[in-house]
Amino acid sequence: MIAPGSETRGVGAAMIVAEVEPIGGFVGSSISEPLLQAGILLSVLAYIVHLDRRMAAAAFAIFVPQLVFVPLMQGAISRRAGTRVWVLRQLGVSTVDAHEASAEQQRSDRKRIDRVMQLNMGIFKLKFSMNFLMNFCSHLEVVAALLIGGWMVHTDQLEVGGVVAFISAVGRLNDPWGDLVNYFRDLSMTQVKFGLVADRVNQLSERRSTFPIDERTALRLEA
Repeated sequence: MIAPGSETRGVGAAMIVAEVEPIGGFVGSSISEPLLQAGILLSVLAYIVHLDRRMAAAAFAIFVPQLVFVPLMQGAISRRAGTRVWVLRQLGVSTVDAHEASAEQQRSDRKRIDRVMQLNMGIFKLKFSMNFLMNFCSHLEVVAALLIGGWMVHTDQLEVGGVVAFISAVGRLNDPWGDLVNYFRDLSMTQVKFGLVADRVNQLSERRSTFPIDERTALRLEA
């Protein structure tokens, strides 16, 4: 026979095991990764300014809007992802107790599944929209460099090699910037997972202090 509360403890233990490993993996690179990518990004920006300040100003003017819409859209993605994780955990607990599920609980499970679907679609729409805008801004920087650089070459203010070097440098902005965006996305998700793990550990600790009978004792009592 199954001891009282053993299924709940099993769900809690499975959730902790599933979430602790990605949390630990993120913590291992939580300092080195942003420092590396931010250093590369600042180095490329300094190189762009060194090449030509006017083209750099045009590139910055196109790059700055990303500093506005990326955090806003990423925050919306993180909130939906956190809610999805929470709903999935609730659905997992309900599935374990499916043999005792009432009609009302089954309706609640269907609502949870529909909610997860809605959250997934919202995350995909926001994520692909953000990627589209980031790529659009990146290509717009190249177009601006070609227009301004071509005019400067035509007026003998800059060599063709300078324009080529500038376009190459602008193209190198995408990798560190994209990695930083992914880092903050993982940071938000890790915060949500850590909060869930902490809550579950606290709940298990409270149950253990309230019901100090271990599993073997419970089995003997039921027998």
